Amino acid sequence: MDELDRKILRVLQRDARLSFTKIAEIVGTSTVTVSERVRKLQEAGIIRGYTALLDTSKLGMVMLIAMVSVKPEYSVADVGAKISTLEEACCVHNVTGDFDLLVSLKCFGHEKCATVIEKIKAIEGVEHVSTHLVLRTFKEEVHVGL
Repeated sequence: MDELDRKILRVLQRDARLSFTKIAEIVGTSTVTVSERVRKLQEAGIIRGYTALLDTSKLGMVMLIAMVSVKPEYSVADVGAKISTLEEACCVHNVTGDFDLLVSLKCFGHEKCATVIEKIKAIEGVEHVSTHLVLRTFKEEVHVGL
């Protein structure tokens, strides 16, 4: 990946709806070059897809952070994969420290959050779940600095 790829990715992070022609104009290259670079970035798995970014708080959703301990005789990867199948799970990370997994969840209301936490607790291999309701979000970003 070179500087041109980074420029293209920066533009796509700001607005993935732009045409290749517009992106080429912004980064100073040809439409064909942008098209080819984007295709290669997709094939390499660097670009995984395109989506609309939603303000979930305006949809009435609440965010919950769950810290999960996995029983020693179970695979953290297997438990993480099972949690990942929950539609409310936004991010599932294997982390260091007192817990094995950090899970970010978004739910429609507190009752739904409670239900989802019970689902996590019921997954085979889960030893302990510590939950934290997010009161305010100061920054939530999917863009990365390139």
